[in-house]
Amino acid sequence: MNRYRLLLLAVALLPLGGCKWLDELMNNKGPKPNDPLPKVQPDQLVTYLNERAARLQTLNYGDVRVATRSNGVPLPALHGNLAANQPRNFRMTGQGGAMGAKVDLGSNPDQFWVYFDAPTVKPMFVFASHNDFESGKAKIPGGIPFEPDWVMQALGMMPLPPNNQYTASTDQKTRTFTLSWPAVTPGGASVVKEIVFDGDPATGTKPQVKRHLVRDTKGRVICSAEIKEARTVQLAVTDPRSGLPLAIQHPTRIVLKWEDQKFEMELELKTGEVNKPLTDEQTRRLFTRPNIPGATPLDLAKYEFTGGK
Repeated sequence: MNRYRLLLLAVALLPLGGCKWLDELMNNKGPKPNDPLPKVQPDQLVTYLNERAARLQTLNYGDVRVATRSNGVPLPALHGNLAANQPRNFRMTGQGGAMGAKVDLGSNPDQFWVYFDAPTVKPMFVFASHNDFESGKAKIPGGIPFEPDWVMQALGMMPLPPNNQYTASTDQKTRTFTLSWPAVTPGGASVVKEIVFDGDPATGTKPQVKRHLVRDTKGRVICSAEIKEARTVQLAVTDPRSGLPLAIQHPTRIVLKWEDQKFEMELELKTGEVNKPLTDEQTRRLFTRPNIPGATPLDLAKYEFTGGK
């Protein structure tokens, strides 16, 4: 596959009730660095994630930089912006680099789309309904394990369903908690998904949620999203249980990796605005698949990419 198409699909991926002890971590009242971490239950971690997702309804980054590597070779960087709104609204646009590339990646409750153009390659504009993608009718070219909802999860905006077969573990050596559950990709492959938490208080730019991983059934990592840095935002409301101000974190630097494709992408997400209300017109404008002059969108449920073309 042309490396710029691979870049396009990879960019598209982009894409904290039993929680008293984790609330204490966020307020620097948890275990000291040399104290043993407590045993954790799956419902504690799920509830913690879902409570934080409920607080983070919109995110708007006015300055986004995308740096990529393919087989260790840097590709041209892109600059743009990113907006996300629950439950499935996402939009990232960018341009730049030596090739003058342009991207437009988006999702709404019905479908997602991916557009890419550069002077030396044929423009690419594809889309699929979420239903077709989840049922396996729409195939993503290049074998990339892409899931449109994963970007929302990495941003902290995707609630987890309560009925997955969750397990949780504590690693005293790395001082982390890990939430795991079995899943099936839209292509039908059995995988294990994991979310790794820092067991110590997240201070400064340190994220409480450290990594999102997808492994095969033998434990090999297929792809990962590592949150390198985050920003903590204090909300103008208090927790009725503790009386403490509620806070949320959102990522400011994420590194995405696809092991088989030997592809890595780093997102720098700057000037983030949290829970800024969107009008109906803004929502429609941001999260409707665009009409791009000269580009014909192809339905991935009806069109299949073959070979490297």
